[in-house]
Amino acid sequence: MNRYVNCIAQNSSEGNLLIGDTFTALIDCGMVFCAQGTIQKVKEALKGRPLDYIIFSHTHYDHIGALPFFKNEWPALRTVTSAVGAAVLVKDTPRRVIRQLSLAAAASHGIVIDTSYSDDVFQADNIVKEGDRISLGGLTVEVLETPGHTRDSLSFMVPELQLLILNETIGVMLPDGIVTPCFLTSYAGTIESLHKCRDIPHTLLSLPHRGIVSSQEAENYFDKALTANIACRNFILSMKAKGLDEAAMEDAFFRQYSSPVQLQFQPKEAFIINARAMIACILREAGQ
Repeated sequence: MNRYVNCIAQNSSEGNLLIGDTFTALIDCGMVFCAQGTIQKVKEALKGRPLDYIIFSHTHYDHIGALPFFKNEWPALRTVTSAVGAAVLVKDTPRRVIRQLSLAAAASHGIVIDTSYSDDVFQADNIVKEGDRISLGGLTVEVLETPGHTRDSLSFMVPELQLLILNETIGVMLPDGIVTPCFLTSYAGTIESLHKCRDIPHTLLSLPHRGIVSSQEAENYFDKALTANIACRNFILSMKAKGLDEAAMEDAFFRQYSSPVQLQFQPKEAFIINARAMIACILREAGQ
């Protein structure tokens, strides 16, 4: 039996399925505009079994936006996140942003989506923390707190598969091999999380928006990510040293880090929101 199935329906979305003897779990359910494609892949892999859990790596729209459609398909499924993530899910602003950016992502692909769902679907059924284990029967999902991208960011180790599943904290590796930094809430936390994950023995590595990558990509990933994060921090500090104002810094950041490949994954609106957060993060931690 294949215990891990990549169910990502579109390269900017998410969905990694773990199939245990007793329970099944999806790590993130992806974006609204490709929800049905992800659901179809999950159904094909489960062969009539239910989806029991969706475990959130964090609570951003491109990772959990499709939740209402999964709940329609499997009403009994339970959501799993951290205490911080659970608190985020019930707030009006994050729910509004999920809708806003889901619409922007769909529009960038020429798709009209249904957002008539109730926001009350966004809530946590189970709360986990560092060191907790979720038993699926023959598979165990070990929880790793890896803040930096967001405060609620979680990564996971599946020891039976020697599989390390990362969230976006360490950095997103695009198809062209470039690692894009994503430290929205803490650069220091990102570097700490990077070293923590690199030191965990593993054979297989699953990266955000990619799934399991080749051994060559996995071997070089942490070094490339560390270099990219340091370079991004230095770039932001250099802009500040030149006296650029906020708007000029955002414009320079966009020119430095956006690309046609990048914008296939992320609409410009979301890119700018992230850029603004990363600039603020570095200046705050640098005391500027």
